[in-house]
Amino acid sequence: MQVTLALLADYANVTAEGKLNILGIFDRITVQELPAVHTQMHLVLRLEAEAADQNRSHNVEIRLQDPEGRSVLDVRGDLVPHSVPGRTSATNQILTFNNVQLNRAGSHAFVVRVDGAIRAEVPLGVEVAPSGPAN
Repeated sequence: MQVTLALLADYANVTAEGKLNILGIFDRITVQELPAVHTQMHLVLRLEAEAADQNRSHNVEIRLQDPEGRSVLDVRGDLVPHSVPGRTSATNQILTFNNVQLNRAGSHAFVVRVDGAIRAEVPLGVEVAPSGPAN
């Protein structure tokens, strides 16, 4: 299985017809101070499975890592792609993360593993806004 699309957005959904809608793609946030809580973000993934990968379970692990490589959050699950035999199947996955606590500034990343192999890394830069002049 391959990850052919991986990004962060303010919002995303899939219509009844299977169309993927994405609003507000970003890779960096600015906070007033640390620690900070980001109220909501959507990790959007499109996974494609060749015929040999279909109709069997695949372990998917997603970890948000801070600049030192420590885990901020972890999500695990299994995905079983189904399709017409001999054809590639694709699935859109939207993971909504609410109230993510960020304790450090710098380069974070969502690391996506499928069956133990890294298939995507989605960057998330965290910057602290400069404070204004003292009055």
